[in-house]
Amino acid sequence: MTAKGHASAWLVAAVCLVAGLAMAGHHPVAPLLGLALVCLSCCLTAWQPRLWLWLVPACLPWLNFSPWTGWLVFEEFDILLLGTLAGGYARLAWEARHGGVRSPPSRTATGLITLVLLSAGLALWRGFADAGGLRFNWFANYSDALNSWRIFKSLGLAALFIPLLGREVHQARQRAPALLAWGVISGLALVVLSTLWERAAFPGLLDFSAPYRTVALFWEMHVGGAAIDAYLALTAPFVVWALHATRRPALWAALAVLAVLVGYTCLTTFARGVYLAVVAPLMLLAFFLWLQNHARHGRSAWQGLQHQRGAPGWRLKASVLLSVTLVLEVVGVLEGGTFMQERMASAEQDLSSRVEHWKNGVGLLDGPADWLLGKGLGRLPANYAAQVPGEEFPGDARHQMAPGKQIVEQFVTLYGPKSQPELGGVFELTQRVALTEPGGYRVQMDVRVSEETRFELYLCERHLLYDRACQAAFVRVKPAGGVGPLAWQPLNLALHGDALGRGSWFAPRLKMFSISVVDAASRADVDNIRLTSPRGQPVLANGDFSAGLSHWFPAAQSYFVPWHLDNLFLEILVERGAVGLLAWLLLVSYALWHLVLGRARLVPLAPYLAASLMAVLVVGLVSSVMDVPRVAFLFFMLIFLSIECTRTSATAQAKPL
Repeated sequence: MTAKGHASAWLVAAVCLVAGLAMAGHHPVAPLLGLALVCLSCCLTAWQPRLWLWLVPACLPWLNFSPWTGWLVFEEFDILLLGTLAGGYARLAWEARHGGVRSPPSRTATGLITLVLLSAGLALWRGFADAGGLRFNWFANYSDALNSWRIFKSLGLAALFIPLLGREVHQARQRAPALLAWGVISGLALVVLSTLWERAAFPGLLDFSAPYRTVALFWEMHVGGAAIDAYLALTAPFVVWALHATRRPALWAALAVLAVLVGYTCLTTFARGVYLAVVAPLMLLAFFLWLQNHARHGRSAWQGLQHQRGAPGWRLKASVLLSVTLVLEVVGVLEGGTFMQERMASAEQDLSSRVEHWKNGVGLLDGPADWLLGKGLGRLPANYAAQVPGEEFPGDARHQMAPGKQIVEQFVTLYGPKSQPELGGVFELTQRVALTEPGGYRVQMDVRVSEETRFELYLCERHLLYDRACQAAFVRVKPAGGVGPLAWQPLNLALHGDALGRGSWFAPRLKMFSISVVDAASRADVDNIRLTSPRGQPVLANGDFSAGLSHWFPAAQSYFVPWHLDNLFLEILVERGAVGLLAWLLLVSYALWHLVLGRARLVPLAPYLAASLMAVLVVGLVSSVMDVPRVAFLFFMLIFLSIECTRTSATAQAKPL
């Protein structure tokens, strides 16, 4: 590393550390824990630089607490990444004095990565401009300028990891990719456990008729989308890799159980795209393995697997048993309930509506500049809702500050749908709550309306999208009379409905309070919201909105059209233009070529990486992916890992585990 590179590494480390500390210090719920996360991840990476390969993908599925914090643009996973980058670059700068030199990167790879970054950077700038300029807000939502940064950060942060990836692959060309793969497996195991908890707590583990689709810990799905779909498609091939690489019977048995549970998780999403995106790439995987074994030994994949030195005899029997179990699991889920049958019956209708949705999305491109450069990152939701007739947002919530008599008043303005009455009540402002009583709750709040407005208030057992049991209050508020049309009015409402339970000790049910405005073209100011138990104990946090929208989480139910285009390629085209789409396709194609036929094909993990990337392309035919930062980050990390593997001439198989 040159003196200039040495200084640059220290600069990147310092910037990441400062950014991580600033973000952690502004954490809405636990700033001290956020600061500890930054410092711990920084120190661990500086001390054991290879550890992040496991840590980052292992933490990815769960290190997001948006329903509790109210953050949409920022998340705890960002804090982990910034701390890791700070420690990693500090270690790079410190080691530079020893004169370690790696082989220079491929000009083609460097050019493609640069092209993707430049096109994304231009789309980021266009996104800020389309939103009317950048205005910073810790609680920005999907129609604000900072949503452009939310989309960009997955690529930007992943690109910062390229030097760290290169260092580890250069020093341990076999074990570094394997360590990252085990991190993916660890994260996937946590997703499986959260799925079991979610389904045990709500519809039931064996209820396949209830219209309930698993979301696990992907809170980004509060406005729909395919976060868990893309994640499962991306990670499923790594389970096959782990089963193939493992030689210890006990570990293999544990991985076999994981494979069955991953199958259960995929099946209970009841997403047809997931089924295709998991099965099709796994079928391609056999071909990729054949190509790899042919390149290495000049024989078929089956012969290579059969003649592996020291391959234990129990593996074939165990693999057959696992295959039979997976087939029976598929039959049991699909035939043991009616929900998937109902979804399959509506497939043709869903496809026609999706095609119309795609046409509406592409129709947002207005003129050569839009077609070439896109509308701007993160600008699809706002433009779609504003320009497509009848497909508006179902509501909104905005924190307001207004000068009062003695202090600045802080409150929230709730909006109903702009023009479509049937969307009333779909958008809610929610908060996670911890309840100790089954009922008897009351809500007190101040409201201010300029015309007659209806409110709906719910207290429900809800994981994210689906209610199990609810207590509710419905109220119609008229403008205050005699004291001015915009005077505040106090409300005191009792909630009535089903008794709320705690659930089992191993599957406690989450609870959520929500408030929404029902009428179209209506708005209302709300403040000083208090939810009290029968004993008079307050349940809500930040009910006076003095901390902005901290603890408050916007959510939609049953209607998610404006937020997602449901096609990865059209999503990139609309937001990044033809230039961005071409650059993205070239980068992915470059990685796939070298994994399957090029210099990286002899890396033991290469066929599985290729299957993983192919799975995202398949699920992307019917789902958006880039609008889920955590999943998009993992996708780009696997691409960059694949490219780094092309810089090594890996010829030996990984050491059996």
